[in-house]
Amino acid sequence: MKRISQSQAGFSLIELAIALVIIGLVIGGVLFKGGDLIESARLKNVLSQVNEIRLAVATFQDRYQSLPGDYDEASLQIKDGLTNGKNNGVIDGQGLSPDAEASHFWSHLAAAQLISDPGKIEENAPLGFGHGAPASKIGGGFTIQYEPENMPGHWIVLGAANGQSGDGALLTPLQSMHLDQKADDGNPKTGKIRALQGKNTEEKCLTDDGHYNTKVTKPACIVYFQLQ
Repeated sequence: MKRISQSQAGFSLIELAIALVIIGLVIGGVLFKGGDLIESARLKNVLSQVNEIRLAVATFQDRYQSLPGDYDEASLQIKDGLTNGKNNGVIDGQGLSPDAEASHFWSHLAAAQLISDPGKIEENAPLGFGHGAPASKIGGGFTIQYEPENMPGHWIVLGAANGQSGDGALLTPLQSMHLDQKADDGNPKTGKIRALQGKNTEEKCLTDDGHYNTKVTKPACIVYFQLQ
């Protein structure tokens, strides 16, 4: 009987406490690492979206010899009801303005079945992400802009809605840096991926010497992807 009693003895309180601490550390590590993996996947999805837009534009140009939004025969050659552009090689206007070529950019691509439908536009209202302009996998969405901040050419803008523009602060400097490092040179002021100060925030995207201000953990940046 004495042997049976000894074999059935349970864990002590100290042993239970140690086991719970170990389990907590393991769970914490898994959740922390899992968060990093989820964040990395979201950023990769953003880059995939950008590449899909670039491919769609290249296909559109090859097919119609014009830029989407700027195409002057869109209603004749693609779909009735589309707004024609000027066909001058410039996609003009603010990205979320319903009357701008920059907003018709998305409707031309969608009507040509080169991108998914970016959503219904509310009558007499600016575009929104998921309502005329595509939403991004990390929040906010994409607009198109010609020569933003004196950068030559057309750029895909990843940001938050800001009136009729899509240049509101969306990403943290660290998120912006990761996008830049994954697909470009890691320098916010050069290359095909660049980052600038987002609107409507006091947080600084870049340091005074032009590097990503990774001490800031709140949304501060908009990111530009060169279209071609």
